[in-house]
Amino acid sequence: MSGQASSRLVAAPAGDRTLFVAGNVEFLLIHELGHLVIGDFQVPVLGPEENAADYIAVAALLRQKAAGGERGDRARAYLFAAAAALNATWERGQDAGADVPYWGSHALSIQRFYQVACLVYGSDPAVYADLPGRVGLPADRARGCPAEYQQAARSFAWLLDTYGRKPAAPPGAALTIDYGPPRSRVQQDLLAWFRDTGGIEFTVARFNEIFPLRKPARLVFRTCGRPEAAWVAATRELVVCYELLDTFYQLSARVRSLEPATP
Repeated sequence: MSGQASSRLVAAPAGDRTLFVAGNVEFLLIHELGHLVIGDFQVPVLGPEENAADYIAVAALLRQKAAGGERGDRARAYLFAAAAALNATWERGQDAGADVPYWGSHALSIQRFYQVACLVYGSDPAVYADLPGRVGLPADRARGCPAEYQQAARSFAWLLDTYGRKPAAPPGAALTIDYGPPRSRVQQDLLAWFRDTGGIEFTVARFNEIFPLRKPARLVFRTCGRPEAAWVAATRELVVCYELLDTFYQLSARVRSLEPATP
């Protein structure tokens, strides 16, 4: 499988690099929150949990997009940023001759790219009519994308209805945020932008409103020595490594956007 999407994508403006990083951090944050919910509430999952967490992230952002307004527009941009990063990551690995981790718990980044593209297209085939052609999604697969989206949307609604906080019920234990000191200038500038816009605080506040955790948990931004994000159940920490911000920022220089010129 090759990263054939790149030649069909529109180059992302240089001024969108911060938005690109923010979109990928948001996607990963919701993905890891999905792991937290699955583990804390013992949500039954058929198939790899990593795939389920990806579906949760896409469904949550598509739900925000459907709400409209400024946050809806931003959720749409975040989805396209996350998809573009998955494609660019695959291309970068192919260019470098990196080993393909067929054995990994995650699907290959190019498979994740096409899954996100399929769900976005399936959410509104009229608006995104040209998307399959631009990203090289075969017609046979594209025809099934609306049904895949409907299944994901129903599953996400079931997750909220089954494990979400009921009306008038007290809130659960809180997920809090701990920002450690960033090291690089890029990390400092991106963190300042995140905190000024309040996007991370909004996501955490919404999570606390919806899911009544049994025990407190922390979202921790810190230096790790490697670019990654993970839910660590043993310490109840959702760790986002600052090195990941550097990685996404570097990747943004070569990324191509999935987003069409007009919605």
